[in-house]
Amino acid sequence: MEIIKDAKTLGAAIKRMGKAIRSMQDKVHELAVSAMFHFYEHGDSTYMTLLCSEITKCHGTRKEKLIGYMSATCGVNWDNENLRFKKSKDNEFTRESGNEFPIERLESERWYEFVVDTEVPSWLLKKVLKQANAQIANHTDEAKSQIVDAWEEFQALQATMREVGLGEKADEGWGDTPDFLVKAA
Repeated sequence: MEIIKDAKTLGAAIKRMGKAIRSMQDKVHELAVSAMFHFYEHGDSTYMTLLCSEITKCHGTRKEKLIGYMSATCGVNWDNENLRFKKSKDNEFTRESGNEFPIERLESERWYEFVVDTEVPSWLLKKVLKQANAQIANHTDEAKSQIVDAWEEFQALQATMREVGLGEKADEGWGDTPDFLVKAA
């Protein structure tokens, strides 16, 4: 590694790096739109998956923005387990759907400006709750420590659910604290 000691040279190098990164982002966008066009034409997400796979290897790259952008634009789902896109059953982002390829919109939007949704999707919440339930049923120590860590948030969720009419009243068992939490606290 070369350490640039001259301030003027360092400033120029940083500006060149910034320009190169912005140019690379636009090149990735070009590849993303091309991969989405391939999906549009053939219903094949191979190249979208390949692009996201390659981006994933670049630490510090906002890969969740690229995955989110392609998912939202093309109506596909990202499979975290197999690290690939899956076509949804009701997908309308193909030539077969009769919709036009939105080239004008895709030319003006940029994947790196995509706002990642901070809301937890219901499928992920279900998965986490299912795993936690299985771990609790098996009395694993890790499950107990996770519950201890999350108990306050769990109680807040229950309170909110009761407030909006989705939960049972506290006197019907919602307020009971498990014995191991009382002992841990």
